[in-house]
Amino acid sequence: MEENYILSVCGRQNVEGSTDKIELETSASYVMRNGSRYISYKEYNPDYPRQHYRTTIKINPDNIVTVIKGGEENHQLVLEQGERHKCEYNTPFGSLSLGIYTETVDINLGDNGGELRVKYSIDVESELASLNELTLKIKEAKSNVHSINNSQQSE
Repeated sequence: MEENYILSVCGRQNVEGSTDKIELETSASYVMRNGSRYISYKEYNPDYPRQHYRTTIKINPDNIVTVIKGGEENHQLVLEQGERHKCEYNTPFGSLSLGIYTETVDINLGDNGGELRVKYSIDVESELASLNELTLKIKEAKSNVHSINNSQQSE
């Protein structure tokens, strides 16, 4: 899979009035397959930099966003505006059952990239755990190859 796009990820999480923000910029692939758009990229474990897993975001024609994370924390998160879905979140210590309610899904993606914004809440045992915002911006990577000036004279 060719990673010829740049993906900027901004995630905000509010837990009991305390806000945390995570930002990431990485190379990614961006393709259209069977009517759905797919953004795929590698995430690295900060404790073990050589260890990575693939995250894939599928945006289907009905504006349902599915986030699929591999690795030890393998899980699938379904984000559908106005709907609540259950998610099994696997950790090295066991599995958690989470409820995901998606408030808004704003998709502005085209053939060359664009932006995706999602607001959702997570509950555990029907108790609110966090309010979340996810913003993804994807654009074609610019080549770092500089053109050679042909007007140089050889000696």
